[in-house]
Amino acid sequence: MNENLSALHHILQKEVAPALGCTGPTAVSYVAAEAASAVGGKPLKVAVKVDRHIGTKNSDVGIPGTAAVGLKMAAALGALVGDAAAGLEVLHKVTPESEKEALSFSQSGNVTVDVDLETDILGLFMDCTVTTDKGVGRAVVVKTHTNLVYREANGQVQVDIPYDRRASMNETHDEMASYRMADFYQYAVEMPLEDLLFLRKAVTMNKALAQTIFDRKAKGAGFGLSMMGRAKGDMVRKAKAVTAAGAEARMEGFSLPAMSCATSGNVGLTASLPLISMAEDLQCSEEQLLRALALSFLTTICVKNRIGRVSSMCACVTAASQGIAAGASMLLGGGLDCINRAVNNTVVNIFGVVCDGARLACALKLSSAAGVALECAMMARDGVMTPANEGVVAENADGTLDFMGDFAQHGMAGSDLALCKALYQKQNGRS
Repeated sequence: MNENLSALHHILQKEVAPALGCTGPTAVSYVAAEAASAVGGKPLKVAVKVDRHIGTKNSDVGIPGTAAVGLKMAAALGALVGDAAAGLEVLHKVTPESEKEALSFSQSGNVTVDVDLETDILGLFMDCTVTTDKGVGRAVVVKTHTNLVYREANGQVQVDIPYDRRASMNETHDEMASYRMADFYQYAVEMPLEDLLFLRKAVTMNKALAQTIFDRKAKGAGFGLSMMGRAKGDMVRKAKAVTAAGAEARMEGFSLPAMSCATSGNVGLTASLPLISMAEDLQCSEEQLLRALALSFLTTICVKNRIGRVSSMCACVTAASQGIAAGASMLLGGGLDCINRAVNNTVVNIFGVVCDGARLACALKLSSAAGVALECAMMARDGVMTPANEGVVAENADGTLDFMGDFAQHGMAGSDLALCKALYQKQNGRS
């Protein structure tokens, strides 16, 4: 295995991982679990400070194993029963009894969430202090949802990784920043099949989430069932319905893990479910599907690197759609030129779609991303392409994605801050 393939394989294995529940509130549970476990004992108070994205865009999404929503509940659960060692599956020990205890704790006034709406830094940040009957624990997480950089117990430092909050959000120095579409395509085509078999879990996990919606008795209820009822054998409509169903199950808080991509479960669902559905309809082999998924996930990780791990743009729409377009091109028999056309076609349709937070309606966004990407891949396979160097489109997919990434991180920074402040005001007014 050459050096490039080996490096990409490491990235893929690191960035494609199981996650239980929406990773926004899950991250809050994780940092609270780290702070609580640092000192031990029965939690008495929890105080967590979070960045504007975590704080304003994760209040409406279900928490696994509960009927609750909200970051106070996520923090309470993390402190009381969170398993920090489980990472993004931190809440796998939640029971009806612990849900009741956490709900009471979260409503006691002893759990607080402070949202940083003043800092202009765009990126994930959480600083949690948990007071227990054995003392005080503190944990800090930056950049990614489980990237612990600091932990202490009763003033004794346990973890101390130097970080600069602003500098840590700059992903231009990350390993993924140096790779291009040709590298991802080479990996998907040349990687030995046995090294891709770990992606089978993405197929089984994400299909299982979607299937929970289709197993409901109330036919016609919900986005996925409604869409599937009108699919009538149409490959694109079916893929949209399956994708919507996966998002519904996850946003409602079903206690099933999703195979996430780049620390986002919804991104992982979007980058995989349309291709899984399409491969079934085209009667593709498992090998064809796994290679298409590898390309989709790598492309998606690449775009998230460009637009930012926590972005003003909706990563499910603007990042995972590019993965779908690339993977679908492979399933349709297209090569690198086709993939470049498909990505450029897709960017034109989704450029600038903003993230307004995790909620049930994400199912509609994910479904739209799937439909656009699949149709753009089909057009690319027919030789149809958006004229190069017009508008946001560059000469090839790499240039286009670089342009979109730069605009997401710099051009949309002000509008993102304004949106977060408006969402915060709306949520406070509602409560």
